[in-house]
Amino acid sequence: MEELKDIKTMWEELNFRVERLEEENRRLARETMSSRYQTARERLVKRYRIFIILALVMIVYMSALILLNPLAVEKYKLATAIYWGVFLAAEAAIDTYLMIKVQEIDLYNSTVSEIASKAARNWRIHKIAVAIGMPLAIGACVLLALLYDADNFIIFGMIVGGVIGLAIGIFQLLKFMNYYKLLQSEN
Repeated sequence: MEELKDIKTMWEELNFRVERLEEENRRLARETMSSRYQTARERLVKRYRIFIILALVMIVYMSALILLNPLAVEKYKLATAIYWGVFLAAEAAIDTYLMIKVQEIDLYNSTVSEIASKAARNWRIHKIAVAIGMPLAIGACVLLALLYDADNFIIFGMIVGGVIGLAIGIFQLLKFMNYYKLLQSEN
């Protein structure tokens, strides 16, 4: 009878150790996944913050550039400044919305599939915003061309700036895509 009690005690001890090890393994797995997702989430939030600040600074800069430039055609100044201000404010608002949505992703209490689903939804919204923003940016450039009376040097500068801006934009879009892919991965 004593042997049976000893075996039962050893069994309970082993069972307790196994349960503790299982809990520790789960905790370590959660921490590993969370830190990976946390890093991607933090980078996305940081990138959105940079774009928000950049858009807000550009509102002031473009308004001053347009309204205070003596070479600009007077009748287009106000309309161009308003268009640029609204365009940049809309970009900042969309980035703010997406940043908030990324911050709301709960890495500790959500399942991996929930995190991936929210990241996929944000990425879709981001792509839609880019698709809508591109024609609006082209419209802003057309207004700038009108503002400076389609001067050849201004047009050339806008084309060069547009090519450089497009390259930078594609590079940044790829960075966003990589961070969202990392959040969406279920491995």
